[in-house]
Amino acid sequence: TWFIMKLLLLFSLIGVYLSYTEGVVVCYYSSWAVYRSGKGKFEVEDIDPTLCTHMIYAFAGLKNSGEIMVFDPYNDLCKDWGMCGYNRFTALREINPNAQTMLGVGGWNEGSTKYSQMAADPSKRKLFVDSSLALLKEHKFTGLDMDWEYPTQRGGSAEDFTNYVTLLTELKEALHAEGMILSAAVSAGKPTIDAAYDVPAVSEQLDLINLMTYDLHGSWE
Repeated sequence: TWFIMKLLLLFSLIGVYLSYTEGVVVCYYSSWAVYRSGKGKFEVEDIDPTLCTHMIYAFAGLKNSGEIMVFDPYNDLCKDWGMCGYNRFTALREINPNAQTMLGVGGWNEGSTKYSQMAADPSKRKLFVDSSLALLKEHKFTGLDMDWEYPTQRGGSAEDFTNYVTLLTELKEALHAEGMILSAAVSAGKPTIDAAYDVPAVSEQLDLINLMTYDLHGSWE
């Protein structure tokens, strides 16, 4: 589908910046693009980091325990003759030292249930924050992009509305203490915004908000 095709490409989202004084270009890299055949194959080295202020590697996931999860160890990690995707991605800062290289967690296929359960449980939240910070530091990422799709939706609960803010608050505190930044990819649809996000409270916790303004119209109409 057109939706999947776009996710397989390096694409930019609109950066609604909170603390930045210059333009922002956020570039998402869909790591599974390496498995495409022919000219559609897209490697980390095909990214031009001079075009982006923020580059986000999509995606990591979430274990039932609340711990962050590497989705594709062969592609993402170096061990066991892996492809070293994480390290190759963060090495792009050698070309553009001013760019941020961030790790995205979540995505559409992850759904909402595990994230809802994690955000509601203080011990799971702590495990998520601690394990995320450790993974970011290990691979020299400069921040985390939270792509929970979506609080209160798709298996979530009404309590996600406030628990999401709590989660972001704890993430922000941990990341900022290490000089890292926190962003989130959020829905651009008003019904989802109204149900999922305490917009003023969420905005206070984030360095950057990425509005997912694609697929507002499509073949399903």
